[in-house]
Amino acid sequence: MEIEFLGQNWHLILTLFIILALLLLEPYLLKLSGIKMIAPLRVTQLVNRESALVVDVCTDKEFETGHIPDAVSLPLSQLKDEADKKLAKSKGKPVIISCRSGNRAKSAAKKLAKLGYKDLYILSGGNAAWQKEKLPMSTKSS
Repeated sequence: MEIEFLGQNWHLILTLFIILALLLLEPYLLKLSGIKMIAPLRVTQLVNRESALVVDVCTDKEFETGHIPDAVSLPLSQLKDEADKKLAKSKGKPVIISCRSGNRAKSAAKKLAKLGYKDLYILSGGNAAWQKEKLPMSTKSS
């Protein structure tokens, strides 16, 4: 019976394997493009030791409700037009990209890589992971 089920639902099994492959492929493709994931506790080390810049790509409203201290607000929707204005001084430094959960940060990192930024990091788990580690949040504008 199990073989019969597999034969009748081969398209579901194929879809499952494609989804799994895509999920496993994304981190590999990020790594190939030079974009690295960084844990919340490593962010402070990178900021203190290498003068890394934290860029928050949340909306303005989300940024105002809480962000990593000293983070630069650069909403994803404005990234392409505003990146060189807001980040020009940091082009040679590590840039850590954060958002609420980490999803927008991936998109932002890819866009910044295309704009010539080299040392890019994505905050793994986003600001939610930062808060989970009980690290400080700020509500002041940068």
